[in-house]
Amino acid sequence: MSENEINNRQQVMQAATIIAVAYALSRFMGLGREIVLSYYFGASTLEVIAYTYANKIPDFIFNVTVGGALASAFIPTFTAYFVRDDEQGAWRLFGAIINLVLIITVVLSGLTAVFAPQIVASFITASDLEKYPGLFTLTITMMRIMLLTPIIFGVSGVFMAALNARQHFLAPALAASMYNLGIILGMIVFAPNPMGLAWGTVLGAAGHLVIQLPALRGRQARYTAVLSLQDAGVRQVLRLMGPRVLGLSFSYLNPIVTAYLSRPLIAASIVALERAFKITLMPYSILGQAIGVAAFPTLSTLAAAEKWGEMRRIIAASLRSILFLGTPIALVLMILRRPLVQILFERGEFSPQDTEAVSWALLFYGAALLALAAIEVIARSFYAMGDTKTPVIAGMLQLPFMAILGSFFAYVIFPLWGQLPLGGIALGYTISNVVEVIVLLWLLRQRIGGLNGYELLDASWRIGTAAFFMAVVMVALLWFLGETAVLLQLSITAGLGGLVYGLACYLLKIEELERLMAFALSKLRRN
Repeated sequence: MSENEINNRQQVMQAATIIAVAYALSRFMGLGREIVLSYYFGASTLEVIAYTYANKIPDFIFNVTVGGALASAFIPTFTAYFVRDDEQGAWRLFGAIINLVLIITVVLSGLTAVFAPQIVASFITASDLEKYPGLFTLTITMMRIMLLTPIIFGVSGVFMAALNARQHFLAPALAASMYNLGIILGMIVFAPNPMGLAWGTVLGAAGHLVIQLPALRGRQARYTAVLSLQDAGVRQVLRLMGPRVLGLSFSYLNPIVTAYLSRPLIAASIVALERAFKITLMPYSILGQAIGVAAFPTLSTLAAAEKWGEMRRIIAASLRSILFLGTPIALVLMILRRPLVQILFERGEFSPQDTEAVSWALLFYGAALLALAAIEVIARSFYAMGDTKTPVIAGMLQLPFMAILGSFFAYVIFPLWGQLPLGGIALGYTISNVVEVIVLLWLLRQRIGGLNGYELLDASWRIGTAAFFMAVVMVALLWFLGETAVLLQLSITAGLGGLVYGLACYLLKIEELERLMAFALSKLRRN
């Protein structure tokens, strides 16, 4: 391995570590938000169901207009100005994109506010209204308040892209923690008034933006009130964003499809699915998004230089890292799902029945963790080569496949087995994402002449063997401990299971463990 390759891997690992720690803090704050929400409002109450429905459309507006699409288009265009020593042009583009995002989000949020009754009516069934008489009005009121968030997040998203382009990752990664903190403060200050949820969400969005201002000042950022669609940089950003926006629209339609699939079920099912998915999102962000964001600049550089061999090695190393770190976490989510949900949520208005529903969904969502994390790296590998269409097509196919599988399992198979149907929706989601990963890997292999498949297969059987021993130990401990205190049950089982996994990885000479230990030791020596 060349010195340049070693430097690339170390750079990716160091950036991924910074992002992962910040994302971990964000996800812990997110879980704290869910704990506070469960304490004050429960899981299947009018307020929580209204908030869950009201939050979907504002989130969708932001995610498909800015979200990841802006970063994938803005960062290479913005960076090119600095490469050409045109710093003034770079910040002019920065201001123009902010103005464009403001116009788009204000218009979309305004139209959504006007047609909020019709939009909400498409989600809420007659049985929901019968059980929760005030649901329709409360959802509309909350949604109209929360439609301020796409506007704020739009500007904040440009800030994040600019900072990442200038190799600053910490402030953007911490922004999500500020968002969660704002929601928590809103609930505590306004409780038991449910409007605290809506206004707390707006406060959190403002915190998401404000925390990035000092870092922007440190990078001599300049805002100019200009907007010209004839500007070459603006046109380039819009051209690159087009396919990515379409792809994200399919990606963020997943929770909306989940809501529609769960309509025939009791209203609390959508909340249970949402809670279970959020638990899964915590390690997903730490793994997939952190590694994907960190690897993206390096992959882009290698693709531009047509260094396909080195690019294959970076992709394979990233996927092996996801497999090594993600497998034990997925096992914890699946095997220890019930005590995990009990510790996180079962207090206040959150009942044991709610625990059963959330933990059942978590069994199947937990199995999706590796696929979700892998997609972050695989998709960015295509973006690095200037191909935003292939991941879009894969996302287009995944969505209807998920709907078909989810409906089949939820309303045909699971009722025959006497199981809660909501688990079928989660299982359909998981299988559809696994299929998407397989398809994308095959296509990527054709594009870059291979994927270092032997390395991936070798790591897979070794990690799989270690995971098997970990799973056996955890299941046995869970049975042996029986009705032991939940916290003790979770900590002992997860802790000993993790030790067994680590020991097995050491005995099997798994390369990722050796690299992780070497990286940690180098940091300790440096400190």
